[in-house]
Amino acid sequence: MIVFDKPDEALYEDALTVAKNRIQGMKGVGTLAEKSVHAMLKYYYAPNDKYHEVNIDGFVADACVDGEIYEIQTRNFYVMKRKLEAFLKEHEVTVIYPVSVENRISWIDPETGEIFPGTKKKTAKKPFVFYREIYSIRQFLGRDNLHFAIALLSTEDSRLLDGYGKDRKIRATKLDRFPCGFEGEIFIDSPADFVKLFPDGLPAEFTSADFAHAAAVSRDDATKALIVLREAKIVGITGKNKNENIYTVL
Repeated sequence: MIVFDKPDEALYEDALTVAKNRIQGMKGVGTLAEKSVHAMLKYYYAPNDKYHEVNIDGFVADACVDGEIYEIQTRNFYVMKRKLEAFLKEHEVTVIYPVSVENRISWIDPETGEIFPGTKKKTAKKPFVFYREIYSIRQFLGRDNLHFAIALLSTEDSRLLDGYGKDRKIRATKLDRFPCGFEGEIFIDSPADFVKLFPDGLPAEFTSADFAHAAAVSRDDATKALIVLREAKIVGITGKNKNENIYTVL
């Protein structure tokens, strides 16, 4: 069962307004200098911009408030390894991971600027993909000063109608992903909190295939998730079925 908290709506609206006002670096209808989701989250978790882009131990933190660092990472957690090693020496660190649980695509004609809004659709991206990312930095999971915040968002992608094919959508230019709603937050303050991010429908004993089905992720992602959950002491291995480990919740 996924356990999440409701966000602060007033704080979200304020952060969204600031993010809209800060959209810059446009070249006609070209790529944004700072992505909107990143900008909104930065102002949500650190509303005062005097705490943004802080140099710490040779690295730039997205925000640092009263000694606590906030680092927003949309994917590829492995690139943070050197940063985390430096930051965790003397600071509390919260890694913020946005997940689009609902998304729609709007298309922009690059010649006329006309916008063709798309219809909303559920994305294949689920909160469980967080395990794929955390797997690459799992060596830091024992640190008491490392925390995570999974931001569950509804979003809208803006793309140019400049691609191939009859509708010009194949390999079209991706401009930005803009937040349309803040659905919830999952806080992981310690390894024990990974129980908040556990799929429903698993039997008392289960395999990685069972986990993949329940979480709607690939077998590879399920295997990585179970390695993380084992290290967090949320699940344990009780035996084997041929070449597959059998797990249970501890």
